Amino acid sequence: MSYQKHAIAGFSWQTLEKVFTTGLSFLKIFILARLLSPEQFGLFSLIMIALGTTESITQTGVNITMLQSKQPIRYFLDTAFVIAIIRGFVIGSLMIGLGYFMSNYYNEPSLFPMISIVALVPIIKGFINPAIVSWQKNFQFQRDSFYGAARLFIETLAQIALAFLTHSVWALCLGVIIGALFEVLLSFLMLREKPSFHYIKSRGEIIFKNARWLSLSSILNYLNDNVDDFLLGKIVGTYKLGIYHNAYALSHKANYELSKSAYHGVIPIFTKMTEEHEKGRLRRAFYKSMISTLLITSIVSIPLLFFPELLIKFLLGEKWLDAIEILRILTFAGLIHTIANMTYSLIIAKKKYLYLNLHMTVSLSLMIAGIIFLGKGHGLIGAVTGILLARIIALPIALFGAKKSLE
Repeated sequence: MSYQKHAIAGFSWQTLEKVFTTGLSFLKIFILARLLSPEQFGLFSLIMIALGTTESITQTGVNITMLQSKQPIRYFLDTAFVIAIIRGFVIGSLMIGLGYFMSNYYNEPSLFPMISIVALVPIIKGFINPAIVSWQKNFQFQRDSFYGAARLFIETLAQIALAFLTHSVWALCLGVIIGALFEVLLSFLMLREKPSFHYIKSRGEIIFKNARWLSLSSILNYLNDNVDDFLLGKIVGTYKLGIYHNAYALSHKANYELSKSAYHGVIPIFTKMTEEHEKGRLRRAFYKSMISTLLITSIVSIPLLFFPELLIKFLLGEKWLDAIEILRILTFAGLIHTIANMTYSLIIAKKKYLYLNLHMTVSLSLMIAGIIFLGKGHGLIGAVTGILLARIIALPIALFGAKKSLE
């Protein structure tokens, strides 16, 4: 199969997955928004900050290293498994400490026990079979898509069922634990190749060497996606944070998630083209993927731009009407994020991490400044405007990085 056909196949399967998972996410929001309050959604956002922060600062770059390497998956498998397990326990321990700090910082005593329970998630996920990366490496996109969709389906089903029983934010916490357990089980059921607990020092050194810049990228990427929740929880409170959380989910599920379909579909293709020094094909493939992805996400975003009130009332209900005024702004921010995300696939394939990290650093700095200064003066709508402006101003750096990667 040609690279173009692999890229189309990857994008098609990833898009089918994202369409399914986006629909599932909207269904979850539709149901849970009527069972839980904005404050409860706000609390869960803070819990997920604790999880994501500790995951990002302990990023090892295992999957990207296995994907980029010319060695077979088996070469790194056992070492990657050991690294992932140890990392899971480190993350869990850090989460508990962070949970204590966040509980005091936000003056929310319930945060500490909930974050401590959710600390089981990285420990459980540490036992995922690292061979799942072979699906991307070998262009088996249908298996990768099924795996992602099945995990989210079980997690969503668990959260909805528990929400009906408890009407508590604990339903969301326990749901992600159930999803993690299912993800580990599925990773072993779907793959013949199984890891063993055996660490080879020389192979671990390769992984950690490649992870130096990727770890920084992971931290910056996480902060760009989550520092808004961290700041807003303090500036506008958990009620407004809950409003923002679901408005962000609606706007970014409709466009950013589709760009991630293209990202996962094309990055192994770009990597192969880079290895084989096919500059012309790489340039054409990048432009085609960028234009097609932006066109699709723009079309999908039209209802959010023209009918925000209708969508909020239908999907969330009357108690979420405060989300209307920020939905359009977040949709535009999501489209900008889509463009940047597509440049990342090329930059990572070419290992031009400097441009990736520079873009994320500038975007993050501007976003923090925008949220603090505009958020304190104009509330939630000011903070959201600050996020949009930060992404617009920083975008030329990502585009320049893509240009240099094509030279």
